[in-house]
Amino acid sequence: MESNLSTIEKSLALSKDISKSLEGITTDADDKFLFPGLFHSLVIEHHRSIIVLCERQLYSSAASLIRCVFESYVKALWFAEFAEEADFEKLRNDNFDKKFHKLVNALENKNNNGLKKAKERYWPNLNSLTHSGTEQLARRIKGDEIVSNFDGEFIQQMLSFTNTYALLSFGQIAEMSGNNNAQSAFVAIADKHSDYKETADCVKGLQS
Repeated sequence: MESNLSTIEKSLALSKDISKSLEGITTDADDKFLFPGLFHSLVIEHHRSIIVLCERQLYSSAASLIRCVFESYVKALWFAEFAEEADFEKLRNDNFDKKFHKLVNALENKNNNGLKKAKERYWPNLNSLTHSGTEQLARRIKGDEIVSNFDGEFIQQMLSFTNTYALLSFGQIAEMSGNNNAQSAFVAIADKHSDYKETADCVKGLQS
């Protein structure tokens, strides 16, 4: 297993490659592009935040953002493919209340993209990490001390999981933009960072 520092450095390199390739990209201002783009931008920023927090060994705070990455990615896809004007209006008014599992199921039924499997495996633990549950509290104890106690495997898997979704979100933005250079950049980055291709099996430490 590679060191945490090595994984952080590789993750940061991916994040920087994505950010550089996004410079100057534009998309249509229609809601079907705007709102998915906003959600994908959250995925990419949360990903960078997780890396920065890991650099500073603030692992509890980093772990609390894993759910945000996954949730934002799912919403980005759902709003791009299924949302109607009423859904966009509810989102604008902060009262969009469609259940998350319904978003996942709709995407899975249409695309068979593994999101349902990932949701079933990780969602309870992601919620616990975000909402100060047992998955967080258990990693705040070491012997008789209250200190951060995240093992190296968890940290590497956290980064691998969020690297995958950041890369996928960049791919979606490149596709929405219709920009050939952005799409070529995505292919090149995906090839360069080929470790981050499979999502469903990369995070044993986050499973229920």
